[in-house]
Amino acid sequence: MSQVSNQAILLILLILLFILITDLVFNGLKKSNPDTDHFGMLHIRRGDAKDECDTSLIKISNYLSCSLENLEVYGKVSVLFTSDEQNVCYRNAIQDMVESLGFHFIDLDSYVMTTVSQYTKTLRSDTSPSRLENNMFVFKVEKEMEWHVDMTFRMNQRRSMECSSCDKLASSWQFEDTPVIASNSNLKAVIDFPNVLQSYNTCATATAKQL
Repeated sequence: MSQVSNQAILLILLILLFILITDLVFNGLKKSNPDTDHFGMLHIRRGDAKDECDTSLIKISNYLSCSLENLEVYGKVSVLFTSDEQNVCYRNAIQDMVESLGFHFIDLDSYVMTTVSQYTKTLRSDTSPSRLENNMFVFKVEKEMEWHVDMTFRMNQRRSMECSSCDKLASSWQFEDTPVIASNSNLKAVIDFPNVLQSYNTCATATAKQL
């Protein structure tokens, strides 16, 4: 068999593996969150994209407040957060924002990695399954998840082409054919940004002391 054929087979196997892990992740999410009507992805690219897209906490606070407004009329929503940001204080701040708006928050990076780790335990040790437990593989699975049938919506803050100030999801094409199943609350949830910032600074100070 030629080297090209071997590479093609390997590529097909990898694609099938991404699909398999994606299904395992969604099955787990639906089982552990049975009251969720809609799953949506929030992807914030930091690192090498900071100069192209403002992802400061105040920007993300305004973005989420605007983008998620009135989304509760479609039922229970779980926001799946993914980011290359390793700063736990930043990640915690994003969670605080999402939850203060009344939505369920799930760290997708952690969830996918746990799912991959559990899956590798079912494989033969001589196949070196631990090689799958890396950030690049997790990223590939999350890319497969992005347009999965069980992912209702996507929010992206990455690069200049996907860095809007507001996506107005409730009135966007992503919910175009979605039935309204709940009344719109007159008491709108808001992000207490000063409190979020205070928690972030407290976390950052504690983290610095441990270094």
